[in-house]
Amino acid sequence: MNQPQEPHLSSPATPRPVPPSADDIDHALDVLDRLAWYLRKPILVTDAQPLLAKVLNEEWGVPMILGALLRNTAHLIEMHALGPWPVEIRHIIARLRAAAPEVTDCHNLHWDIHRLGGLPFDSILPSDIRASASRP
Repeated sequence: MNQPQEPHLSSPATPRPVPPSADDIDHALDVLDRLAWYLRKPILVTDAQPLLAKVLNEEWGVPMILGALLRNTAHLIEMHALGPWPVEIRHIIARLRAAAPEVTDCHNLHWDIHRLGGLPFDSILPSDIRASASRP
């Protein structure tokens, strides 16, 4: 089966001989969760755009990293599973490999976020509108 090439990571990606700790992963997930909650608040699109552009970066954003993580996990299982593989292992590997390009395809959202910069948006926060409407 032909596998897609790993994306070129143009982030400060130097070889990392030390794997991340569970605490490192918890921290990364916490940051993404805080961003998700921040986006639920009445904020300006112009404030959110640079954050989203970084998260959805076409080369090293979350979709590309998650796709690589899924492919690498499938590879890890293939390398260490004792043969002959039971049906469950084949299914897990197949699902990981099938999910990887679906997630990676989300990198196109990067362009949508950049296009937001050229579109007109209200520069008044919804909370400011409510506050001004309640004034006598």
